Amino acid sequence: MKELVRLSEHTKRKIVTEVLSGRITKEQARELYGIKSKSAVIEWMRKFAGIYPKAHGINPIPILKDMTKHTDKVVELEQRIKQLEKDLKTSQLKGKAYQIMVEIAKQDYGLDLEKKPGAKQSKNSKK
Repeated sequence: MKELVRLSEHTKRKIVTEVLSGRITKEQARELYGIKSKSAVIEWMRKFAGIYPKAHGINPIPILKDMTKHTDKVVELEQRIKQLEKDLKTSQLKGKAYQIMVEIAKQDYGLDLEKKPGAKQSKNSKK
């Protein structure tokens, strides 16, 4: 029969960090460290990971602080993408409006505003 293993606070934090970083699963942690309780790792995650930090009087472990920064960055980038998509749509609408304006100028006023491919600059415009 396996004897009950008492783990230090440091070891528990290490286990939580390894599980949260994805290096090992909760089940692997239980096997590696001889943890009998199925809920112990989850409880340590709650305790050390900041889910209930005030109840236990401790600060979240550093890995979660990094995850929070990462989450903030993701939100910031998502907002930037939305703004860029909005700007792109505005530019596309302006482009369509310009095309319509050129067509109207050509049909109604006989003006050809489109640049011809291979057109050269006139000599007078260089001055």
